[in-house]
Amino acid sequence: GGPASVSPYTVNKDSLQGPAWANSLFEDNAEHGFGMQLGQKVLREQAIEKLGAMNESGKATPEFKAAFEKFMETKENTRTNTEATKALLVEVEKAAEAGCPGAKAVLDKKEYLAKKSVWIFGGDGWAYDIGFGGLDHVLASGTDVNILVVDTEVYSNTGGQASKATQIGAVAQFAASGKKTKKKDLGLMAMQYGYCYVAQVAMGANPAQLAKVLK
Repeated sequence: GGPASVSPYTVNKDSLQGPAWANSLFEDNAEHGFGMQLGQKVLREQAIEKLGAMNESGKATPEFKAAFEKFMETKENTRTNTEATKALLVEVEKAAEAGCPGAKAVLDKKEYLAKKSVWIFGGDGWAYDIGFGGLDHVLASGTDVNILVVDTEVYSNTGGQASKATQIGAVAQFAASGKKTKKKDLGLMAMQYGYCYVAQVAMGANPAQLAKVLK
């Protein structure tokens, strides 16, 4: 979490859990989120390895085996794996009460067991300019993360100067007569890797007009 007075976030009604988040240095945003993903992934894999050993032991109950099988079926699905994880942890707790040493190791990492949805988000000044190298590295890695770029098409944080995200002809600070070069096509760059899903939305735009522009 963080300072609730300036960065509140929601929690769910059942377990009062919400998104875990952290701020990074402006230019290190992509690398920071990348590290968060890799770190929790390692801890999750360690717990799954212990679960696999428990499942292969002669002491695993039919209920544990069924719950483990369902967990593994949904392991890479963020939506369905949460419920499968809850059911599996019930069986793990039973095994811990019965004295299984591997169960305690799993419970120590239980917060990492459910499939996580990792998001990296920032503005166009970060994504198009100062943090582009790191962003490109994360895109090229093929790692399972989501990246949200909030594109205002100028350097909003420092007063509205023209940037690589500014449209050609747009008037902004340092481009009083209109920007001379085209907007950098970040989505197209991501698509060139062949394994990145790219989506775009223009807030408040007329969809029909946007379709004409894209043609």
